Amino acid sequence: MKKGSSSGQQNTTFIQRLLQRVNVKRVKWSEVYLATAGALHHLLVEGRRKRAAVKRQQQDMPLSELKSLKLEPGDIVYTPSSESTYYAGHMGIIGLDGKVYHVHPYGPVFADTLDWYLTRFYEGDRFIVFRSKLHQVGIRAAEWVQEHYKQVKFYRLQTNLLSVERNYCSKFIYQAYKFTSGLDLWGRKFAKLKQGFIYPFRIERSSDLDVLGTFYK
Repeated sequence: MKKGSSSGQQNTTFIQRLLQRVNVKRVKWSEVYLATAGALHHLLVEGRRKRAAVKRQQQDMPLSELKSLKLEPGDIVYTPSSESTYYAGHMGIIGLDGKVYHVHPYGPVFADTLDWYLTRFYEGDRFIVFRSKLHQVGIRAAEWVQEHYKQVKFYRLQTNLLSVERNYCSKFIYQAYKFTSGLDLWGRKFAKLKQGFIYPFRIERSSDLDVLGTFYK
């Protein structure tokens, strides 16, 4: 009995260890993915990005200048592709209360002070601030953002451009301008289509926005 009991304990321990290894492997899949994505980004993007950053530092202002900039409702704060933006870029819009409203994977939506918003990004990240060429258009977009941001329930890269419930950062800003003034920051020729992806860099290229400044963290 004593021997059998010992054998049972050994078998149980072996099974437990096996299950633990399986669980560890499952957990580590995300680590493998992030490590692979990070390595590819470093190989294909980061080297070029760092070289470009050296040149940009001559024209970009320090982040302290952004903090002291008098932002207005409807202004857009854009961070291009970087590790902190999952290599896709990220953007938020200034509300009537001066907070930065942005749809985020861990949110799904946040209303941050500018100082707190900037802490979400890594050293070396760049920020570009845009303002609508039409003042009232920006104010109406800011009003819509504050009235509707709580309707965002899920962070989803959904193609339905009319859905507020399933949203992501650049689509939310696109909607704020499109739904209030008809201004299409996407600038796509097929305006009648209600499906598509609003990439952050598309809004960056909008001819309806002026660049207030570029800043470097």
